[in-house]
Amino acid sequence: MKLGLVVCGKLKPGPTSDLVDDYLFRAKRLGRNLGISDIYCREITLRNGATKSQTSEQALGAVPAAAKKVILDETGKNLSSEQFAKQLNSWREQGVPEITLLVGPADGWDEKARKSADIVLSFGKMTWPHKLAQVMAAEQIYRALSLSSGSPYHRGND
Repeated sequence: MKLGLVVCGKLKPGPTSDLVDDYLFRAKRLGRNLGISDIYCREITLRNGATKSQTSEQALGAVPAAAKKVILDETGKNLSSEQFAKQLNSWREQGVPEITLLVGPADGWDEKARKSADIVLSFGKMTWPHKLAQVMAAEQIYRALSLSSGSPYHRGND
């Protein structure tokens, strides 16, 4: 199975991109023991002046057809880290070939994109800067895999 993070926009080199790289590096180490062959981050440069519909379509075009899509959006469900880990693990056990988390364009996803998702998730009711949403998504991937592998990283209770 592969696990991906598709992000609309590019992070400049610096502390934010370093955090994303670090969490995904850690996740790759844990993922090998769980049968995850690859964990990646794909940043998409969106066309200037594109509509919300066009940017959503462009981002979704970067996701393989067989992949489960997890769209991050303020209108989504609030899951605990444990619930998110259980969902990823369930898909992995079902033999899903790829799971992709999508961090959307600055103006958000269009309705068609949200409807195409297997799950629409929110990081809460607060508005988060785009680059922090990317870091949080990478960290939640790592946290989910640490929960599935029995690592002591996560200390919460569900």
